[in-house]
Amino acid sequence: MKIHQYILGCLCAAVSLVSTSACATEQRLEENAVRAFHQRLEAGQQDLIYANASDFLRGQLSEAQFRQFLAQTRNLGRFQETERAHYTRAKVPGHPDLVVAFYNSRYEKASCLESFTWHVEPNGLKLATYSCAPNMKVTCPGGASCETSPVPAPGIAGLP
Repeated sequence: MKIHQYILGCLCAAVSLVSTSACATEQRLEENAVRAFHQRLEAGQQDLIYANASDFLRGQLSEAQFRQFLAQTRNLGRFQETERAHYTRAKVPGHPDLVVAFYNSRYEKASCLESFTWHVEPNGLKLATYSCAPNMKVTCPGGASCETSPVPAPGIAGLP
């Protein structure tokens, strides 16, 4: 009996390790997708962001509308840094799974709460939605629930 428990324990540990590894890999893919998004936005390559987005996003916005939408973020100045505050994966029956991530990002003229939703597709993560809430940030203590709060604009209250 002890041998069966040992084998079962090893099997459970192996499944847990693979699951954890898969999750970590997906999170790295998501971080790389956000990095590529920021690099392309900074380089003025909104067309490339749009071309690589999900069918869902392209069905909601024309490329011209998407460019206009992203212009609001570009107006915040040069991208400086970002930190992921929350990450989750959600199953959607009959549709690709979604990866949702919130980032507290800093641009030259303002901080921004960025929200990314990615479709998990066979050939990678595809941008489904994006938003940027200027002068806002999110905190997710323990990852259970997230709260947004205002951030003073640069130059106010002694901030650079």
